[in-house]
Amino acid sequence: MPGVSTLFFIALFASASLFPFANAQAKSRETVIYNFLGGGDGSYAWASLISDGNGHFYGTTHHGGGCVQIDSGCGTVFEITPAGKKSIVYVFQGGSDGADPYAAPVTIGKGGNLYGTTRLGATDCDGTGQGCGTVFKLTPKGTETVLYKFGGGSDGSHPDGGVIADAAGNLYGTTNFGGKDCDGTGQGCGTVFKLSVRGKKRTLYTFKGGSDGANTIAGLIIDGAGNLYGVTRAGGVDCDGSGLGCGTVFRLGSDGSETVLHAFAGGVDGANPFAAPVMDAQGNLYGTTWAGGTDSNFGIVYKVNTNGKETVLHAFNGNDGGTPYDSLVVDITGNLYGTAAMGGDSGAGVVFRLTPRGTETVLHSFADDPDGALPLGGLVMDAAGNLFGTTAFGGSREEGTVFRIGN
Repeated sequence: MPGVSTLFFIALFASASLFPFANAQAKSRETVIYNFLGGGDGSYAWASLISDGNGHFYGTTHHGGGCVQIDSGCGTVFEITPAGKKSIVYVFQGGSDGADPYAAPVTIGKGGNLYGTTRLGATDCDGTGQGCGTVFKLTPKGTETVLYKFGGGSDGSHPDGGVIADAAGNLYGTTNFGGKDCDGTGQGCGTVFKLSVRGKKRTLYTFKGGSDGANTIAGLIIDGAGNLYGVTRAGGVDCDGSGLGCGTVFRLGSDGSETVLHAFAGGVDGANPFAAPVMDAQGNLYGTTWAGGTDSNFGIVYKVNTNGKETVLHAFNGNDGGTPYDSLVVDITGNLYGTAAMGGDSGAGVVFRLTPRGTETVLHSFADDPDGALPLGGLVMDAAGNLFGTTAFGGSREEGTVFRIGN
C-alpha cells in the first residue's frame, strides 16, 4: 500500500519507547476521556478531531470496524462528547464506499453534514484490489454518499489529507499520488483538486516532482481571496543527494498557478512537512516538519511570512518532543499548540505550547499506558481553552485514546 504505513509507525513507536528522555518542563493535567477498544469500535486514531461548535467532536480511526479487504478493519467515523460519550457515525466496508480514512480529519458543512476522504476503496486503479480512494459525505444520521471515486493515473490517487470547504460549499483537497509520472514508477507526484457542490471534480494542479514539490499527505487551507496553501513532503531542494527533495510550502492561486513560498533544505532548516500550515491574521504561515532541525533530526516548528521568509521557531531535541506529524493550533494571543509523535519522558510523544518568540513548554508527556502513545493527530481547542486530541496507540487496550489537556 503506498504511503506511510501502519507498520512503519508501529516500528517507530517501538524503537522510540526504548529511549526514554528526561524532561523537567511544566505539565498540564491530562485526562483520557476514551480508550478505543479495537474491532467494531475502531482503533488507531491518526487524525485531528473537529468541533461542531456545540460541544461535540468528530474524528476518524485508521482501522477498526470491519471489512474483507483489510484484516484490521477499514476504519470508522465517530462522534464524542467532552465527557467521553462516544458513538459510531459510520463504519467503512472497504468496497465502493471507501476504506481507511488514514490521517484525514472530517470537515463539517451545512446541516451538520460531514465531508472527508478515504485513501483506499472504490476504483481498483493499480491491480491491488484496495482501491484509490474516495471523497465522501455523511449525514448526521450516518448515511454515506460517495461524492467522488479516484481513478489513479492523471486523475490522482490516495487523498490522504481530507478536504476543506469554501463559502459556496465547494471542496478542495490533495492526492498523495497520481497525476504526472514524475519518477518513472507510475505512481505519480500528486495533485490538488476541487470538487464542486454538484460533484464535478477538476484537477487544479499536478505536481511535477522537481522544484514545485511532490507528494502530499496534508490537507489545505484557504484565505479570503480564494488562494490555497499547503505543503509537499518531497520535491523542492535535493537536500540529501537522493533526488527526492525535502518538501515545500506552496500557494495555489485561483487561476491554478503555483508559487513555492519555501523549499526546505534539510538540516537546521527542517525537512519533510507532513501537515497543512495554519495562518494568522497577518497572513503568516506556521507549521511543522517531521525531520530536520538539530542533529537528532526530530523536526521543527517554522514560520513563513508573507514574503516567503522562513524562521525556525523551535527545533525539537527529543527531550521536548520529536517528529511532529499534524497541524498546529493558534490562540488569540499568538501561542501555538501542537503534538509531537515521539520524545518526552517515555519517548511516546508530547503536547506542547510555543510562544510567538519560540519558547516551548511541554504540557504533557505521554507514557503509553494509561494515557496513550504516538499522538499523530493535532489538537482542537474549546472556548475554555481546553485542548482535545487523539493518540494512535497506547491506552488501556493499546488501540489509542481520546484525551483532554486542561484544568
